[in-house]
Amino acid sequence: MSISSLNTSPSNNTSINPSPSNSFASLSSKSSTTSLKEPKKSTATISIEEITSENPCLTCQSPCSIHPSYPSNLKINHEANLGGTVQPHARHIIISTGKSDWNKVIELDSGNLSAVLYEYLQKKRDNEDTKILITNSNRQNSTLPFLTFFSFFGNDILIYPDNLIVRNVSTGKVEEFYDQFLSNEINKKEIVKNEGYNFSTERIPYKAVILICGHKRRDMRCGVAGPILKNEFEKVLKEKRMDLYSMGNQGVPVYLTSHVGGHQFAGNVIVYRNGQGIWYGRVTPCHIQMIINKTVIEGKIIKELHRGSMFDDKNGQPTLDW
Repeated sequence: MSISSLNTSPSNNTSINPSPSNSFASLSSKSSTTSLKEPKKSTATISIEEITSENPCLTCQSPCSIHPSYPSNLKINHEANLGGTVQPHARHIIISTGKSDWNKVIELDSGNLSAVLYEYLQKKRDNEDTKILITNSNRQNSTLPFLTFFSFFGNDILIYPDNLIVRNVSTGKVEEFYDQFLSNEINKKEIVKNEGYNFSTERIPYKAVILICGHKRRDMRCGVAGPILKNEFEKVLKEKRMDLYSMGNQGVPVYLTSHVGGHQFAGNVIVYRNGQGIWYGRVTPCHIQMIINKTVIEGKIIKELHRGSMFDDKNGQPTLDW
């Protein structure tokens, strides 16, 4: 995990990434039977025991006969408390790289956007106190996705909790990117209206985004668990007609990411939806149906899996539960 503190501290993606639109229309009954609900409370929680209808594996034997299982030699920490295991940060930067075989430490991957951005943030650490998490993802660029691998064209970056896509960010534009989107002096509500910069920006159109750590060169636990979870998430989303193929930009994409911390708690999953960022650990394929039904759709936190949360208070200051 690349936590840049402006005082701190197995395969390529095959998912569709249509060009984002500005449409925020609800998932309609004509195109899907599923719609996302606004959470009544940002901290609404639910226990696994309360979700028996969505979790047929509660009483099944291990290994599960219904869903894929992890290899028995995967050393997952099932004893430690998951709460408070996310390294604190106030922004999450997700770089679209179009691949999932990143080097072991992305902030030391010389010449790549993650490393150049990390280095610049370190230079600013004496002047800022905002902690920023940088991760790579296997998401492809929204425009000309076949050029995603060629970083000199620039990469899409997703920013949470600002809920922004910024396009054409190259290593040569890192300082400009920082000044417009990351500096504490900017007002995030005005970001999209700025016209004097060399970036194309708009609100993230997806109804939710699911991120799964799959950084196999960093730790084999997430390297094994990540692709298994990604396949199962995409399968269930397709069954519910919530995937990108069914819904376009109104769907829910699933991306593998580089290290987010806590490999001992694999599988590590982050759900961003409606101003919420919810981190889960020890996720297995048996949990996916309930995560989609209760977290992605309803915005509820499953407490047994919960590592931490970020909520956008709509006034420019995120509420953090790390």
